[in-house]
Order: sequence, then structure tokens, then C-alpha cells
Amino acid sequence: MRDPLHAVALRHKLALMFLSVCLLAFGVGGYLVSASARGALESEIRTRLEFQARAHAVALDGEMLAIGARLEDFASDGYIRGRTALLLSGQGDLERARAELLRHLERNKLPLVESFTALRVIAPDGRTLIDTQPSRAEPIEQVDPGRQTICGPLRGAPGAGQAPTLELSTPLWDLDGRERLGRLCAEVHAGVWISRALHREGAQRAAADALVELRMIDATGTELRIDESRLALAPTATELVHSGFGLELESPGPGTEAGTRDESGAFVRSFPLSTNGWEIEVALRAETALASVAGLQSRFLFVGAVLALAAVALLYFPLRFLTRSLGQLRNAAARIRDGDFSTRVEVATEDELGDLAQAFNLMAAGVEERNRKNESTAAALRAEKERLSAVIASMRDGLIVVDGDGNPLLHNRAANPLLRLVQRGDLATSHHRCREGEDHGAKCKSCLFDVHAAPRSCVIEIEGGVFEVRSTNFNDAGRGRPGRVLVSRDVTDRMAQDEREIHQERLAVLGEIAAVMAHELNNPLAAISMFNQLLAAEIDQGSPLQENVAVIQRNVDSCKRAIRELLDYAGNSSPEIGDVDIEAVLGDVAAFLRPVRQRSNVEIATEFGAQAAQVRGDEVQLRQIFVNLVLNAVQACAGRPGRVVVRSSFDEEHVVVDVSDNGSGIPPELQTRIFKPFFSTKPRGAGTGLGLSTARRIAEMHGGSVELLESSPEGTTFRVRLRLSRQLVG
Repeated sequence: MRDPLHAVALRHKLALMFLSVCLLAFGVGGYLVSASARGALESEIRTRLEFQARAHAVALDGEMLAIGARLEDFASDGYIRGRTALLLSGQGDLERARAELLRHLERNKLPLVESFTALRVIAPDGRTLIDTQPSRAEPIEQVDPGRQTICGPLRGAPGAGQAPTLELSTPLWDLDGRERLGRLCAEVHAGVWISRALHREGAQRAAADALVELRMIDATGTELRIDESRLALAPTATELVHSGFGLELESPGPGTEAGTRDESGAFVRSFPLSTNGWEIEVALRAETALASVAGLQSRFLFVGAVLALAAVALLYFPLRFLTRSLGQLRNAAARIRDGDFSTRVEVATEDELGDLAQAFNLMAAGVEERNRKNESTAAALRAEKERLSAVIASMRDGLIVVDGDGNPLLHNRAANPLLRLVQRGDLATSHHRCREGEDHGAKCKSCLFDVHAAPRSCVIEIEGGVFEVRSTNFNDAGRGRPGRVLVSRDVTDRMAQDEREIHQERLAVLGEIAAVMAHELNNPLAAISMFNQLLAAEIDQGSPLQENVAVIQRNVDSCKRAIRELLDYAGNSSPEIGDVDIEAVLGDVAAFLRPVRQRSNVEIATEFGAQAAQVRGDEVQLRQIFVNLVLNAVQACAGRPGRVVVRSSFDEEHVVVDVSDNGSGIPPELQTRIFKPFFSTKPRGAGTGLGLSTARRIAEMHGGSVELLESSPEGTTFRVRLRLSRQLVG
């Protein structure tokens, strides 16, 4: 930036500097002093106004609670409640009851509270039953108070000199306290309420401060200006009741929200009333309150100008001798700026200017030496940086260095997948749990990128690959801020190989256990078959138990055959292929699972649309498909009135069987994994995770398929397709 006084001589600039210093010292300093005094005074004014507003609010709340309690006492009067119930019933001498109740309110209740100007009883439908002042306006619309006393807004004619009032309303119940008879309303004179409240808290004075303005704002934004000086001069409550002495009511302006105030030129403090949600506002005009500090700034500025002129007159001539030495220093500094670090200044005096010239020469020598060292260090640093960049770029593992705010400072190409994940803000999928109650992506991001967290490792899925990410903390010694180093390694192939080996080992162990269990189950099944045959011989042919005996025998045969096939599986034996009636198989499945669905309170319905449909295959294996699907459907309906529907139909050369339930459905994120072996959505120990994978494998062996047709919170449907026999196709 160019010096705006570049054409002015140095001695003149120094003179102007002294002039500016004096002006700034007294002008700005005076301004700061006066502003500090003004700020302290304003702070004291605001504190006192806030205390006054709080004191007024507490007093008004106390008085409102007192008159509200008296109104609730009136509402608990058995005479009032009994007469009101009689008027609402419409029976008896209603005029007499109305006159007696009116007289009771006027003579026995209304005089008890000075601030009450009228009492009225309102029916539940809004009709006025009794009113001690029938010439006044209709009651205001109010929210049903329930069992609480509520306060209505200010009423009156703004600017007309009428005494402003407000209405208290409390529910009126029958003598048993069960049925609400309406509400008892009291018209409260605002002046009496305010005068008594201020008198109680000691704020009402014989001669109030005329500088302070007091306003009350109700929930609708209506303002009530209170003149404490006039309100204090009212001799009796009677004069207050029949006048608006010291009070002025103003309606809210159009488009102005309730409670908003223009505070320009005044100090305003407000405090809410807890009883009715109104606000008490105390204001003090700024020009009057700050009159004592109004002229300080101008006086300080005038004194500063006079002293500045005197200083310039005294210092002008000595300043002329400084210009030559300062000019030499200026020229030498310019040469150093241009790169000539060998520049030196001639030392001709022994005063402060001579010391300055000598110090300048020492500085120039130091700068020259430091410049030589910096050039050597910079060359070495450039070489080290290039070597480090080459090493990082050649790493097969990803490397990311983040600062204390989690922003990447350095990364290589191998870290791009992890870096893109962070920049997009996506959530990663973790292979382990870090904290309870958090999703995996949030855990991985907070654990790895939080510089205050402990160093740890995490395996996450990014862009279809599996990465092992290790994090380490470090401290930036230069700036004293923490950082973090992340190293990611692609372990997708290793994880896949590990999973395949684990799965193969699990299958091998399961095969050995299954062969042993199959051999051990043959004897119990033989005993069951023998005793079932004995039972069949002793039961009459017409007995309904014959069907249960037949089902037991068929399923025992199926179990024995499945065990035999399991044992034959190691010997590569083939299943028994023949024509299988699908509807008969579905009927056997429904009968077989009858105890399960009765215990689970689930209905199994069959809708056969493929009569005499036969497929080519092994009956036991085909039955296993539908047993697995129907059993899963019954278990999916647990905890609700369930219904499972099995439908059969033709589809060109196939028979189609749909198994539907009204269970809770399968989450969308799990639907692609349900056919994997050992995957189960059931709790640990409640399923093996082999049902659906076995069903699909058997269907594919028979030239068919099993697929998830649809799933939602309203239910799930699986579809089985099996090729029809050639005889029926032809």
C-alpha cells in the first residue's frame, strides 16, 4: 500500500505524528474514558431497572395469587354451587334462586375483595346465569380452565380514560366435585390490583420517580401504562375502582407482535409474571439518565487539540536534525529488501541514532548469515521431501495423515477409497461392535478419525472391498496440536479365503456329527414305528385317531428315509425318483405341522389351484422344502394372531406354490443374505440357518427354484417352482 503522505518531508511527517498522537491520546482516550463511564452508568441503570422489574413482578404475582385464591374460595362456597346447580336443572322457583344468588354475591362475596368490581356465573354452554354488573360487556372467550384458575387479557377503552379491568375465571363444580357446573368469573380492577401489589412490596411512594416509566403487557400485546406518581396519590380503593387513576390502556399496533418494544432512546427491562404469562416492563429515558456524561467527549477532544499544537511548536525544530540519519537508514533498508545483504550504514554519532545505525548493521550481518544457512537447509529439506513423497506414493497400503480437526493433510493413491468415504460422508460397515447403541458407520468414523480417541484397528467394507484400517495418534511438535495417522490395507482376498476355509471346516464337522446322529436315531425311530403299529392294530378302523397314527407312520418313514439318505450321502447314493402328487404332499405338511401351529395359535389355510399336479422327484426331499417354508412362516407370526396361506397354481410347464404369512417381514438389508448357509434372523439357538439354503438346493436339484417373492412389515411370500411331469405336460 502506498504512503498517502509520500510527497511530505520526513520532518513534517514527524510533526504530524506528534499532532496525531496527542489527538489520539486525548480524543480516543477521552472517548474510551467517557464510554467506560457511560457503560458503567448504563450497566448500573440496567441492573437497577431489572431488579425493579423483578420486584414488581414478584409483588404482582403475589397479589394475583391472593385474589385468585379468594376467587377459588368463592367457587367452593356450597351455597353458590347449590344455587347454580338449581338454575342449571331448570326446576323450582328459578327467579327466586337467581335473586338469592345475586344478592349473596353482591353482599357476602364482592365486598370481601377490594379489587373485585363484579362477579358472574357462566354456564357450561357459555350463558351468563348471574352477573352483578349486567351492563358490562360479554365475558371474553377463554380456554377451558379445567381445575385451574386462569386470567383473561386487559379490557377497557384505550385512551378513553376508563378504568382497565381483567377477568379471572375458575371452574365451578357441584357439591360432589364430579360434575362441572360452569365457571365463576371475577372482574378485577387493574388499578386496585397494581396499587395493592406495589404497596405490599414497598414500591409505591408518595412521590414516585418521574423518570421511570412502568408498563404491563398482557398475552395479546395490549399495553397498560402505569403512572406510579398518580397511582400513589389515590387516597382510597373506591376512587381507583371508579376511575382509571394513573393508568392508560393502549391496544397493540397492527403487525406488531405481543411483547415487542422499540428500545431506541430508552433503557427497558421486563420480567414475566408466572401467574398469567404477562410481562411487567420498566423503562428509563436515556437522554435524561446519561445527561451527566454527555459532554465529556467534546471536552477531552478540545484539550487534546490544544496540547497537540503546543507539542508540535516545541518539537518542530529538533526534528529537522533527524531527517538525514533516518534517510540513510531508509536507503540501507531498501537495499536489503532488494537482496543486497552486505549493505551497511555509516555510524557518525554516538547518540541514539548512532546506536540505531550500529544495531542496523548488526541486524544486516545476522540476516546475511541466516540467509546462507536457510538456503542450505531449504535445499536439504526439498530433497528429503521429494524422497518422502516418493516412498509414500510407492506404498501399496493406504496412508492418511489428519490434523486435530480431522482434515486430511497428506495421503497417497492407495488411500483414495477410504478418503472418498470420508469426503462423501457415507457410513462404513464394520465387522465388529465398538459401542452399544450406535450404528457401525458412525462407530468406525468416530473411532478412526477422532484424534482424542485411543489408537485402534478396524475392519470395514468400502466400495465392495474389505480394508483393515489402523490408527495411531501423534502430536504436532511445531504447533502443539494433536493429529492422527491412518494406514489401510486391502484384505478382501484374505477375508474371502478365510471365510471359505472356515465354512468348509464347519461343513466337514457338521457332516461327521450328522452321520453319527443319523446312526444313533435309527433305534428310537424303529421303536416309535413298532409301537405305532401296535397302536394302529388296537384302534378301531373308524376311529379319528387312525389319521394321527397314519401321519406318525408316514413321518417316521420320512425320518428313517432321510437318515438313510444322509448315511448314503457319503456313499454317493441317488434319491428315489418318481411321480409326486404336490397337493398330497402339501396336505401331509399341513397335517404334520398341526401341533406346531396349534401351539403358536397360527392358522394354516390351503388354496389348491393345481389339481392332480405331479412332478418328477423324490417325495421326501420335496416334502422337506415345504416343511421348511411353512415352519418359517409359522415362526414369523409369533406374538400376533397369525395366518399362513399355501396356494398352488400352474405356470406353463411348472407348478407354482406360494407360501404367505402375515408376520413382521424380513428387513430389506437382510433379504439378499437369507439363502446363505448358516445365516438366520432368529435368535441364537432358535435356528441353524440351513432351512432356506437346503430348500433352494433341493428345488434346484429337481429343476426348480425357490425365491423370495415379496416381504414387508405386513407379511412375506416365498414362491416355489417345480417342473411338471412329462405325462401332464404332453
